[in-house]
Amino acid sequence: MGLFSKLKQGRSPAASEPTITIDPFFHDDGAARLSQALLARDWPTARDLLIGAEDSDTLSLYVEIAADTPGVQEWIEGPIRDEPRTVWPLLVRGAHAVHWAWEARGGGTADTVSRDAWKVWFKRLVIAEDCLDEVVSIDPGCVEAWHYLITLSRARQLPSEERWRRFEGLVAADRHHLFGHEQMLHGLMAKWSGSDEKMFDFARTRAAANPGTLIPVLVSMAHLEYARRHHSDNLRDYFDRDEVGEELVAAAYASVWHDDRSATLLEPVAWNHFAMTLTLADHLEAARPLYEAIGEDWLRPGPWNSTERFLRLRKYAHQED
Repeated sequence: MGLFSKLKQGRSPAASEPTITIDPFFHDDGAARLSQALLARDWPTARDLLIGAEDSDTLSLYVEIAADTPGVQEWIEGPIRDEPRTVWPLLVRGAHAVHWAWEARGGGTADTVSRDAWKVWFKRLVIAEDCLDEVVSIDPGCVEAWHYLITLSRARQLPSEERWRRFEGLVAADRHHLFGHEQMLHGLMAKWSGSDEKMFDFARTRAAANPGTLIPVLVSMAHLEYARRHHSDNLRDYFDRDEVGEELVAAAYASVWHDDRSATLLEPVAWNHFAMTLTLADHLEAARPLYEAIGEDWLRPGPWNSTERFLRLRKYAHQED
């Protein structure tokens, strides 16, 4: 039975809206224990959890948690010294340094970043690059290293050829890697010296090459980015176009609704993106089972930006139910 059939068996939302919280660990016990271990500077436990990740999507989440855990740079050099020429402590330090650099830069546009912040930004990017380069020299098949190297290629504004070289390394290691594909998509966006054409071509090409995976959600992400860039005053002006809604439905059927799809830990990423964009496109019947799958447990920060917006669009999607 495909995932779409399973989702249609879900329940309708309760009459009164519940309080919804976002679990950064995707309700995964291993992810929560990894965070606790890293905060406690318990490297042996953290390393064992990383090594024991049951599949690529679970490992993606675990490395993302390690990258976002405060204070890692204060102690991770010890495990690197104690375990020379092993990838795990180097990978954690490199991935964490990427987030650490963005912390220094902030989320604003380039003209809002101070001179001192730029210095810290570039220093931390060098730490990340050095660690991740060493990881792939030890293990060229380490997909998470390629994932963060793709992010770095955007941060450092490296030439297009180098960005694609890193993406090819990622695909050689895991051709279905969602977060790596997402980072490459970001690198092709107009706001990062790419273009709308490059962004859509990548999303559509990779979606067509990877049916039955999470990769077709790139199509949803590309349409949302285009709408926010060109129709920020009213996203529906863009999503009301028939061809946009039709492409979104086709992408959902190629991904989370594909008959051969087996759900993984990262499934909620696609549920949330498709739920929002299909609602904006007024494909409400298609959006409803996705809201049922999200329920009260699987809300993600992206693409909603606020819980209130999620609740508002979910209510709208069920207006004829």
